[in-house]
Amino acid sequence: MRLLTVLTDSQSTTDEVRAVIDRHDLEYSLAGYDDDNDWTITVPAPAHAVEPLVDELQSVAGNVTIVVEEPMAIVGNEWDGANERRGEWLSFERISRSELRSKARSQLPSLVIFAAMTAISGVVATTGVLLDSLAVLVGAMVIAPLLGPAMASSVATVLDERRLFVRGVELQLTGIGVAMASALAFAAFARTSSVVTAAVDLDASLGLGSHGLPPSLLVTVAVCSGIAGGLGMTTTGITDLIGVMIAAAIMPPIGVVGVGVAWGEPAAVLGSLVVVAVNLIAINVGAIATLWTVGFHPSDRSRIRTTRGAIIRRIVLLLALLLAALRLLETVSSGL
Repeated sequence: MRLLTVLTDSQSTTDEVRAVIDRHDLEYSLAGYDDDNDWTITVPAPAHAVEPLVDELQSVAGNVTIVVEEPMAIVGNEWDGANERRGEWLSFERISRSELRSKARSQLPSLVIFAAMTAISGVVATTGVLLDSLAVLVGAMVIAPLLGPAMASSVATVLDERRLFVRGVELQLTGIGVAMASALAFAAFARTSSVVTAAVDLDASLGLGSHGLPPSLLVTVAVCSGIAGGLGMTTTGITDLIGVMIAAAIMPPIGVVGVGVAWGEPAAVLGSLVVVAVNLIAINVGAIATLWTVGFHPSDRSRIRTTRGAIIRRIVLLLALLLAALRLLETVSSGL
């Protein structure tokens, strides 16, 4: 459920807005100010109905300002029983393009916070690899802020938002680089400790990089992560746990890269690097395909063809990189 507040500055514009709302069969409240020159119309609406309603309201002549909010609670007998169930069902319908755009931007933290959290996650992931502990690795997945950049670049692709796309790609590459650097630094430090070196089961630790698994299974996990992320972004569903799933495809092999470099295991390092690349590419492909399939694209019809062409080019490039990475992974795996 969403709450729309529509501000108008004339009686004629207000009448047109009310006619649009009536066509959508929605209830509303009306308040006038300053001798009826300024009007405020408040409209509760299902999440999936916001986009068509806003599109029509934006075509109304005159000065119209629309504010969309998500209510914390709805209290009243009118929402009991069937209406309440209907509202709950509709609350999981797809959100509007404008809300999706805002949601994607809100997923991007500041660079300093993003780099710090990613670095901490890299250290925790490396610790989990050294301890051969899945529980510690899960902690690294929870910390890693990798959902936002991947979803931002995917949303920007289908909505033709170039600045948001560049920002998302930059943060993805920055995150991988920072995580790698922190993993390498911590693994090198741990290598200097004779106590740690004696306690590490190197074969078990390096196996956490998943580079020995069939590539088809790796791609399945990563693509499903991207699909889940896309669905979480396009609905009112929760995205936090989906971020853990995305991090699960990336953080363990990064930890293995650090340990492999420190302990001198080039095959494991190369294999884990390819796993990171495969998963990152597959996540983006899955998210972009999901967003477009659900029906998101630029609101301006003249931009849809251009955007479709850009999406096809990017997906073709990503698939080419994915196939090359999978081929390299198979070569590395066969040599282990």
